[in-house]
Amino acid sequence: MSSGTTSRILGSVDRQSRRLVQRLQMLQEIGIQLSAERDLEKLLTLILQESRRLTGADAGTIFVREDEVVADPNATGKDRLHRTTPYLAMKIAQNDSVPLPFRRMRLPFDPTTISGYVATSGEIVNLPDAYRIPPGAPYSYSRTFDTQSGYRCKSMLVIPMKNREGEIIGVIQLINKKKNPLRRLDRPERVEEEVTAFDPLDEEFLSALASQAAVCIEKARLYEDIERMFEGLVGSFTLALEKRNRTTYGHCMRVARYALALAEAVNEAPPSLFGGFRFSPEGLRELKYAALLHDVGKIGVPEAVLDKQNKLTDAEIRVIEYRLRYAADHGKPPERMEAFAAAVRRANVPRDLSAEDARLLAEMHAERFTDLDGREKPLLTDPEYEGLSVPKGSLTESERRQIERHILDTWEILKRIPWPRDLRSVPNLAGCHHEKIDGSGYPWRLRGSEIPLGGQILALVDIFEALTARDRPYKPALPIERAISIIQEEVDRGRLNPNLWRLFLDRRIHELFATETGFVAKPPPADPPAGGTS
Repeated sequence: MSSGTTSRILGSVDRQSRRLVQRLQMLQEIGIQLSAERDLEKLLTLILQESRRLTGADAGTIFVREDEVVADPNATGKDRLHRTTPYLAMKIAQNDSVPLPFRRMRLPFDPTTISGYVATSGEIVNLPDAYRIPPGAPYSYSRTFDTQSGYRCKSMLVIPMKNREGEIIGVIQLINKKKNPLRRLDRPERVEEEVTAFDPLDEEFLSALASQAAVCIEKARLYEDIERMFEGLVGSFTLALEKRNRTTYGHCMRVARYALALAEAVNEAPPSLFGGFRFSPEGLRELKYAALLHDVGKIGVPEAVLDKQNKLTDAEIRVIEYRLRYAADHGKPPERMEAFAAAVRRANVPRDLSAEDARLLAEMHAERFTDLDGREKPLLTDPEYEGLSVPKGSLTESERRQIERHILDTWEILKRIPWPRDLRSVPNLAGCHHEKIDGSGYPWRLRGSEIPLGGQILALVDIFEALTARDRPYKPALPIERAISIIQEEVDRGRLNPNLWRLFLDRRIHELFATETGFVAKPPPADPPAGGTS
C-alpha cells in the first residue's frame, strides 16, 4: 500500500477506522522488517519491540521452544541415540518502566504456567488481571518477579507462534496495555490508573504478527542450523585429515588462529596501510574456512611422502647395508664398502649434502657387484641414488611435485563445493597459500595484488607455522627468533607482504603458540621493513 493511497484512505474515514488502517499499515511494515532480518537475536528483539508497539504494551517477553538432547551412552543399533525433552527458553525481555537485568529462564513445556499452557494447547490467553486467574484454569501466575522488582503485572496477552506446519515454536507474552504510551508504570498504583485490558483487535493483530514471526524465526534458525552444519562439516573434514596425517590437523588449526589474528590486526591498522581494505565478518569467516581447509588436497599425497623423515626409509637403508656387506664378503674391499655405508648413513639425514658424500654416492652408484643370481648390479640403484643425492631436505623432485600438487587438488576439491555467496572466495584464498608477491610462488605464479590479501596472509602464516611446529617427524622446530629471521629474508627479497609482516610482529602474533612451541622471541626490531605491497 503506497503512502499516497494510505493518505487518501485516512482522509475519508472516521477516527476509529483511521486507527485500524494505521495498524494494518504498521503490521505490513513490520512484516517487511521481519523478513529482512536473518540474525535470530536481533529478529526476536524486533518481534517483541513491534508487538508491544502494535498493542501499546509496556512490557513483554518471548519464549522459544528448545529441546534438551541427551545422548544415551548405552544405546545400540536398535535404540534411539538421544533422549529429547522440550522446554521454553526466555530469549528476550523488555520493559519500558523498570530497568531489568536480563536473566535466562527456562519453563517446563507443560500447562502449569501461562506461557507453558499457551505453548502446549495453542490457545490464546488474554487476562485483564494476572492476579485474578479464572477458576479451574490449569495454570497459575507466580508473583515472585513482581515482589522482587516492584513492578505490578496486570493485563496480559499471550499468543502462540506457530510455524507453517502448525507446530508451536514459542510464545509472545505481552504485559500491561497502557492507555497513554508515554506514562511510566513505576508504581503499583499507577498501574491501576493507566493499564487496561487487551482487546479482541489486539488479539487479531498480534496473532497475525505471531504467524509472520514464526516463519521468520524458522528461517533464521534454518540459517543458524546450516551454519552450524557447515562448521561441523569443516571440522569433520579437518579431523579426517588428522586421522590420515597426524601433522596436518594441528597445522591447519594453528594457521587459522594466526590468520584470523592477523586479519583483525589489518582491520585495526591505519586504512592507508592496505588501501582502505577491511575484512568484513563474512570475510573473516571466508579466511577461517580457507585456513582450515588449505591443505585438504594432501589427501591425495601418499603418507610415505607426507611423513618422510629421512631421504630413505630404515628398511631401504638396511637393504643397502646388507648389499654392501655381501659385496665385501665376495671380493669387494671391506674398507671401501664401510666408507660407502658411512656415506649412505650421513647422506640419509635431510641436511646439506657434502661434496665428499656426493662423490662417494656417485662412485657407489657407478660400481657394480655380482649378486646371488649371478647377475651384475649397481651397489646403489637409480632410485636409491636419486633419493640420497637430494642436496637439501628429504624429498626428491618427483616427491616435491607430489607435495606441490596438493594445492591444485585443494583448489579442485573446494571449487566443487556450492559455497554460499558470502563464502565463494574460500577456494581462491586456500589456493593462494604458496603464492609469493614477486611471482616466485606456485601453482599460478601470481604477483602482487593478483593475490587477495587473505591469500597473502595465509602464505605468511603458513610458512611461520611450518618453521616453528614441533610435531613434524621430518624436521626439528626452529626457535621463533630463527623463524623470524628466515621470514624477514623472504620479506626483504620482496616475496612476502612487508606490511602484514610488520603487523604480525608488532601485535606479537608470533607468540600465540609460544607455550606450545617452547620458544619465546625477543621484541621485534623497531624499524619497519622497506618497500612492500598490500
